[in-house]
Order: sequence, then C-alpha cells, then structure tokens
Amino acid sequence: MATIKLSDFIHSNTAQILDEWEKFAKEIPAARHLKQSALRDHAGGMLRAIATDLEQPQTAVEQAQKSKGRAPRNAMQTQAGLHGAARVSEGFSVNDAVSEFRALRASVLRLWADANPIAPQSFSDELIRFSEAIDQAMTESLARHSSDKERYASLFDTLLSSSPDLHCIFDVDGRLIYANRSFAKLHGMSINQVIGKNFFDLFPALGASLRPALQQVIDDKATHRDEIAYTAAPGKEVTYDYLFVPVVSDEGKVKAIAGTAHDVTERKASEEQIRRSANFDSLTGLPNRGLFRDRLEREVKHSARTGLPLALLFIDLDGFKEVNDRLGHDAGDQLLRETAQRISSCVRGTDTVARVGGDEFTVILTEVNKTAHVEILAQQILEELSKPFTILQKDVYISGSIGITFFPQDATTPEHLIRNADQAMYVAKKAGRNRFSFFTIGMRNVAWARLKVIDALRHALPLHQLSVYYQPIIDLSTGRIVKAEALLRWHHPQNGLVLPGEFIALAEETGLIGEIGEWVLEQAVARAREWSALLGAPLQISVNKSPVEFMSKAPLKHWDTQLAALDLAWNSISVEITEGVLLNDSPRVREKLSNLQQAGVQLAIDDFGTGYSSMSYLRKFKVDFLKIDQSFV
Repeated sequence: MATIKLSDFIHSNTAQILDEWEKFAKEIPAARHLKQSALRDHAGGMLRAIATDLEQPQTAVEQAQKSKGRAPRNAMQTQAGLHGAARVSEGFSVNDAVSEFRALRASVLRLWADANPIAPQSFSDELIRFSEAIDQAMTESLARHSSDKERYASLFDTLLSSSPDLHCIFDVDGRLIYANRSFAKLHGMSINQVIGKNFFDLFPALGASLRPALQQVIDDKATHRDEIAYTAAPGKEVTYDYLFVPVVSDEGKVKAIAGTAHDVTERKASEEQIRRSANFDSLTGLPNRGLFRDRLEREVKHSARTGLPLALLFIDLDGFKEVNDRLGHDAGDQLLRETAQRISSCVRGTDTVARVGGDEFTVILTEVNKTAHVEILAQQILEELSKPFTILQKDVYISGSIGITFFPQDATTPEHLIRNADQAMYVAKKAGRNRFSFFTIGMRNVAWARLKVIDALRHALPLHQLSVYYQPIIDLSTGRIVKAEALLRWHHPQNGLVLPGEFIALAEETGLIGEIGEWVLEQAVARAREWSALLGAPLQISVNKSPVEFMSKAPLKHWDTQLAALDLAWNSISVEITEGVLLNDSPRVREKLSNLQQAGVQLAIDDFGTGYSSMSYLRKFKVDFLKIDQSFV
C-alpha cells in the first residue's frame, strides 16, 4: 500500500476530516444552534493552514524559535486565534473549546492511520510538528485573550476559570493577581488562598529556570514560550508547555505578566516513542542501523579532533539460524535479546552497541589507547557468547565471529570502516568461527577478488559458461555402469576450468545456488532420458543438492514436472546430500526430504564419515546409499 504524507493527506481529505470532527462538535450543547458553515469554516481554515505549514521546510533555528513561542506562519496564528476566540464568544466553555482542538487532532491522526497502517519513520517529524501546531493553537487562543485584560475582562474569567490548563497573572515582583482553579488546585489551595502569594514561593524548584525568562519578558516586552519539567507530587513528573505574555500599560511599561501552562506529558511520551521507533531496535532496545551510522560518523569526527583512535567491531552470530529454525522465531527473538545484553555488559557506558541486522551486531569503542585492550574486550565477548543460553528451558549454544578495524589506521571514513570490519569478520568465520580477526590490507585485496568472482558467477549461467560432466558409477560385481553422478564445472573465460569447491560456497552465500541447482537438474533429467533410451534400460543419475536449498523457504522446484514431461520415473534421479542436512532436523528440511522420498527419489549421503551423523538419523530418513569418504578407503 502506498503511503501518503500527512500534509498531502490533510489537503486532499479536509472534508472527510471535518465530517469526522463535526460528529463530535455537534455533541457540545453550545454548538447545537450553530449552522454547519459556522461549525466548519474556522476549523477548516486552521486545518489547511497547519497542512501548508507542514509542507514548508523547517530549519533547526526555526524549530528553536517555535519552541520559544514564535509561531512559524502568520496564517497559522490568525486561524488559531480566530477559532478559539470565536468559540468562547459563541458561548462555549473553555473545556469545550479545547476539546474541539483535541477532537480535530484525533480525527486527523485516526483517519491518517487508517490510510497508512504502517506509518513510515520518515514522517515522524510531521507527526510531531502537527501535534505541536494543535497545542500551539490551543495555547494561543487562550493567551490572546489573557493578554488583553481591559477588552476581554468578563470573557477572561469565564474562559479560564474552568480550563484544565494553568492560568495566572502576577505583577513584576511575582505577586499573584489572578489564578484559575487548575492553578490553585495544583497547590492544594482555593483561588482566594493562592491570590497574593509570590509566584516563586509556589514554585521554588523552578526559580533558577524561570527567573531569567521572566526578566527577559519584562526587558524585551516580548512573549516567552518553552517547556519545563515539574514534579507535581512525589513520583509524578509532568511536562508543561508554558507561555509568558507581558501586560503593558498605556505608558509602555510592563505592569504584569500573564502566564499559561498546558500539560504535554502524554505528547512528549508519544514523541519519545516515535523517536525510539525511528532510532532503536524494537526487539533488543539497542540503536538500530540508522542510529549506529549517525553515531559512527559523530565518533569519527570526534576521534579526528582529539587524535584518539576508535575501534569498530562487527559481530556475527554463529549457529543462530539453526536455533531459529529448530526452536522457532520466539526462541530466536529471546536469544537475540539475551545476546544484546551480554555484549552490552562487556563494554563501557561511553561505547555504542547496535543491532544492524538479523543476527549482526556492532560495537563502537571510543578513545582506544591500546590494541591489546580491544583484543581483551573481543575475547571477553566471545567467552560470554559461548556460555549456554537457556531458551525454552533448554540449553542452547552459539558463538560469535568478530571483525575488528581501527580509525584512522585502517580507514578514515565510516563506510570504509564498516566494510573493513565486515571483511575481517568474514575471515574470522572462515577460519573456524568463535574467534576474532583484525583487518589487514590483504583482506581488502581478497575481498575485491571475491567480489569479482561473484560478479562473474552471476553471469556464468546466462553466458553458457557452466556445464555438467558425468562420472560413471560401476557395479564392482559385474563391472557394468549402473549409475552416473552429475558434476558441475565452470568454464571461466580467464581462469579456465573452475571446480565446484572454488565457487559453490559463493553461490550459496549469494543465493545463486537455487537457480544453478535447477539448471543442473534440467541437464541431468534430459541426460537420464537420453541414456535410458540408448541403453534400453533405466540409468539413474545422481544430483548433488546444497544444504542451502533444503534450509531455504523456497520449495524444490520442477522435479515432478520435469520428470513427468520426459516420461521418466522419479527413481531416475537420486539426490546426494551432506550429513549436515540430516543433523539440521528442522521442520523445513524434514518436509523436503519426506516429499522427495514419498515420490520415490532415492537419497544418498555424500562423504559419509566426515561429519557427525548417527545411525538414528540414517534410519529416520531411510537413506538408500552411503558414499564413504575417500579418506576411509
């Protein structure tokens, strides 16, 4: 489903939003006598003004100005004040006026969420700016009236007396002249009790923060808006969006200050949730790939300024996929969470641990004094990962392969550091896993050569560079050829004949093995039919299948259709697998092996004796042939 930006959604769905909002507005007694146009016009204008504001790029400076009470668009100010002022003059209570604003926000967000079931993280700024605009509209509506006491004296008390927000007026010495019920209730007093008290005596903990702001209001005769945290009761901290407005006499002097504060605790919690979802992994709570890249860039710049090296560790879990396949995704998730905790327990608070992929983690170590310290830490992480994990009341064992690179010794950009650490991790994994490896220049050369081979392999099949050779299998008692084994070869244009041991692993890693395996099957089936017709008797051809083909989600394609199309029995083909496929014992592997056997395809174990197969597995899967490894002959 295509996503739509919030601003575009508002412009194109204003009528639908107002229909939704109007249902709520009509429930307000004071609104029942209003015509539909009176209900909708002000709100529609304000809504379109907000959408237009969302479309405008906003710099960090503008955002800072907005947080201090300087509205970003004049049209936004006009519509906000117009709507709130009109409502109160029409007989609305302040609660009803504020509720209209909140219902408008709820209508927009609910309808937009319906249109975007999974809102992209790139729109989180729009959500925050939209919520801020609605809050600003509410605050501005009330502040507009509270700052002009002479004109709106009677309205002022009606407006603010029942408001859930805090409202007060105090003179330049801080003595309270006016307070509404919410303000008095916050301090456990009546309105009469709170009038006359000093503002700073009521908020002693906020004096250091608010005195400079109030002095600036007096000196500059300008409004001041900000957010502040306040402990309303033991264990209950709230965040207020507050606004101070100077009340200026005819002589041009500030004689009082009007203040209003709106509880934005829930909004801030929502913003924090949006921020976390955009920057942190929801499963482990660690920084995600995006935040990791940001921090790596920041730390590279810091290291360049200070001259202190940094180290980057790239960690890939060994054996995670097997656990995930065998015990299920819930077990895999638990394993990842505990892995994140173990890695985090090994590093300092100033270092960064991130999850950048399925079972891939990174560690940024700052201000590294000695290589030996990094080596000790890497070994500590390996030891933690090699300890048993208790998952679903079972002991589960994995390990880790770690690649390590340094700034600025190995690379000077984040991209090259990541690439180096990944290459070093790959070397550690190839060397036997459960170990770490430092990046070297030689690794870079090997990596480039490897990429060239992979690129050439991608084109090998369409360029007809692959061919199948057939090795006869002889019955020793008769000396007759009874079977043949299909052997894949690659005729590389520069390197000549390349054996499978030099490219099959790369085909498995890149996912090319599925396409290549299907092609080999096509060749083997066609050859089996040709030779069976020539000999006048069936001749079975054995085809090697990669463990990756059995462990992947993709089905084994075309076996039945190809054999049926050529009028061949299923036992015209046998499948050779390694012992590791049997040991995997995941539902996916069991299903594929069972399907082949039920169809009559015979099963052979290649290089038997080099792995860890047990007789129970051989009986369980009804293995037809064992190919004894040549080291036993």
